[in-house]
Amino acid sequence: MNPQEFVATMRQGELTVDEIGRGMHRCYQNACDLIEDAELVLEKRPARAISLAVLALEETAKTFLLCNAAAKAKNGPIQWIDIEKILDLRSHQHKQQIFAAYGSAFLAKFFEAEGRGLYDEKMPESLAPLLNWFKQMGFYVNVAEGRFVAPDEFGADNSDWATWLISMVKDRLKSIEPLHATEDGSIRVAVMSGKLIDILEKAPNEETLRAKLRDLIDSIPKDVP
Repeated sequence: MNPQEFVATMRQGELTVDEIGRGMHRCYQNACDLIEDAELVLEKRPARAISLAVLALEETAKTFLLCNAAAKAKNGPIQWIDIEKILDLRSHQHKQQIFAAYGSAFLAKFFEAEGRGLYDEKMPESLAPLLNWFKQMGFYVNVAEGRFVAPDEFGADNSDWATWLISMVKDRLKSIEPLHATEDGSIRVAVMSGKLIDILEKAPNEETLRAKLRDLIDSIPKDVP
């Protein structure tokens, strides 16, 4: 397929729950690859490392957004263009905000019901609106305080922050590794998503929510990664 024909097929077609699960796994794996690339360039190009880490955040957020898509597809395939509209998947800022806040999302509840946290260090919600700027600063020359600033200048002043950001992303990727490290695992998450969304929407209180999540966790096959 030549590039023009390929571009014509992008964002087209219907997606089943299983295919959405495969998409979750690919987003997770791509986030892992991006953060590995960030580590490779960290010493010489800290600004690029920041940009790559933010891209990894966005890909990680897509695994959570796609859980909602899987829930919507439980009664039949759903068009990708409709998923994009419903979940705002083309908005980078939206994905960054989702990632910053996902400690209160339903997969965090899933882990809390098992008696452990989803990750060790919380990302300040106030940081989310800045992430897109940081990503841009790592790739492009920008203007700040009446002068041009190159990515290398931005990186030189923020190398410690780049190290922290990479560590934070790796922590979150590790926390969801049991769910998304394999394609089969991600498909199971997609299949469960409809049940999880129903539980979150219908549970009248925290006690009922925990009890229902516990029952759901107990029903998962023992070979889940």
